[in-house]
Amino acid sequence: MAEPKSIQNLVPDPQNARKRTDRSANLIEESLKRYGAGRSIVIDENNRILAGNGTVEGAKAAGIENVRVVETDGSEIIAIKRKGLTEEQKIGLALADNRTSDLSDWDREMLHNLSETHDISPWFDEEDLENLLGDSEMKDYAGSQEQAEEDFDNFTNICPRCGFEWDGKKGS
Repeated sequence: MAEPKSIQNLVPDPQNARKRTDRSANLIEESLKRYGAGRSIVIDENNRILAGNGTVEGAKAAGIENVRVVETDGSEIIAIKRKGLTEEQKIGLALADNRTSDLSDWDREMLHNLSETHDISPWFDEEDLENLLGDSEMKDYAGSQEQAEEDFDNFTNICPRCGFEWDGKKGS
């Protein structure tokens, strides 16, 4: 069995495109306090965290000091076998694991940088990237049109919910 090592030896990935919201970070920490560690992370040969940056951050916040490293070449799945959990705890652990990912955000700048320097097409198609990076947010809105800057004073705005119209000029 692998010897535990200090969690402090792990290096956060400077190119991690996922960022925790305060809520997701708090839920990861809370889950680790309630249920203990229940998932693996992936590190490289230099201890850089490739997957599980948020888990490591939460573990440190929850007071977990050690990490057990199992070396593998990726040809097998490493399973964490948890013992002593009640059915209620098992359900809570599973829900917390899935929910904390839902509550995280993408680091748009990092994702853009990675898309410029690496092929990320297996995980993000062009539409996904446009939606995440905001390039098509207004262009894809029904009824939107591109306008020249000199046209800005001539805009008439219509609320898509109630139909209220306004021109955007002060005092109108």
